[in-house]
This record gives sequence, C-alpha cells and structure tokens, in this order.
Amino acid sequence: MPYHRESDRGFPRLRAAGRGLAIVLVAALTAACRAPPAARTQAGPGTGPAGATQYQLDAAGSQLWFYLHAAGPLVKLGHTHVISTHALRGSVWIPAQLEHTSCAFELPVADLLVDDREERRAAGGEFAAPLDEDARSGTREHMLGDRQLDAAHYPLLGLRCQQASVLEDGLLLQLLVSVRDHDAPLAVPVHWQRDGCTLQASGEFTFRQSDLGIEPYSLMLGVLRVDDEIRARFQLTLHCPPAAAGQGRSPGPFRSALALQ
Repeated sequence: MPYHRESDRGFPRLRAAGRGLAIVLVAALTAACRAPPAARTQAGPGTGPAGATQYQLDAAGSQLWFYLHAAGPLVKLGHTHVISTHALRGSVWIPAQLEHTSCAFELPVADLLVDDREERRAAGGEFAAPLDEDARSGTREHMLGDRQLDAAHYPLLGLRCQQASVLEDGLLLQLLVSVRDHDAPLAVPVHWQRDGCTLQASGEFTFRQSDLGIEPYSLMLGVLRVDDEIRARFQLTLHCPPAAAGQGRSPGPFRSALALQ
C-alpha cells in the first residue's frame, strides 16, 4: 500500500526526479507489451461444518483499520496513513466443538477509505493531523493501481479459515488470505464474546505487505517508501438467525492479538 509524500511545492527538484524515474519505470514495464492479467475467479459463499451456527457479518457494525508509516532515508518527507473500511462481508460458523470453527470473508478493495479526517483524529498521535485532498487521492490512486492491489483486475480480497485451535487464552484461527493472485497463511488469535444471537469479535495485528505478494510502494530507488510492516485492527459484529440463539456454548472472552505465521 502506498503513501503520499509532502507537498511538492517546496521540493521542485524532488518532484522532477520522481517524475523522471516514473517515466523510466513505465517505459520498462510497457516494453514487454504483456496482456493484462485475467481477473481472478472469486470463490462462492462458504459453508461451515454440519450443525454449526452461522453468524452473518453486520457491515454497519464492523470496521477494519490499517496504519501505515513512511520509511527510508527521506522518511521525513512522507506521511502516515490510516486506511479503513466498513465493507467487509462474510460469515463465521461456530459448532459445539470450537476447533471446527470456520469462516469466509471478502473485501471489495475499491471500498477502502483513505485518511478519513475523523479516523485520523480518532487514531491520534502521529496520525492526528489531517491530510489534504491531493494527498488522499494520490495515496488512493497508488493503492488501487496495477503495481499494488490492482483493483481493476482483482476487485476482491479474500479471507478463509483453514484451521482453528482452542487456546487457554483464546481461539487461534489459521487464515488463508488471497490478495491479487497470491495466497498467504496468517495465524490470528481473536478476542470475542457471544451474547445470544450476537457475536462481537476484535483484535489487533501486524503483517508484512511482502508476505502478501505486494511490493511496498517506493520512490527514487527506495529512498522514500512505505514501510513493509502494517499494523491493523478490527472490530466485528455478527448475527445469527434468532432461532439459533442459545445453541452451543459461548466462546467467552478471548485476548486480542495476532501473529503472522
């Protein structure tokens, strides 16, 4: 995912150099005259184990946040960024035996919100200062471009549970994350609480873009770039059919954490 550097008005030479480098890179990439990649076939709705209770994600009551930093020798010319979304959709299936818990989610990448003023204020600290519209639109353009998420050919990011393990302090979900044409494993300990037909889940984690098959955005051979590591957190609300309330046992409170496999 990309960043947008400080205003070019104070750095005309930096701007010219960046544009010159961009022209060279574009020429090198287009010289091969490759056809655009075929859109990835998206998996249909997932299904859980027999007898499991399905909890459908409530998009309005759920949110993801990603926190990005600049890196490199010219790091002071870069920005921090807050990427957020309410667009995640999918389900979790919880059976009586929690180790058989399953899930399937997808996220339309075009619905990622870049540096919303209120989200930056809520993040506070180094993220609190608002960014102007040029900085926000530039970041979004790079993020969705063909060298990053490539939204034109891969509009959805997918997450599926591959395995679940019950721990003393939580539930460890082994996820398969699908970004563009790349699949990567992710181990996710989740904090959650079930109350009747409502499931609340939350957590915080870090991951590396390179582990998901994405090369962090960079300028001038990496002297200014996006840090490979991104911090993320989530708060999810899910609901089951009213008739399913009270079935199975409550997962109880789990500790928030996440470790990249």
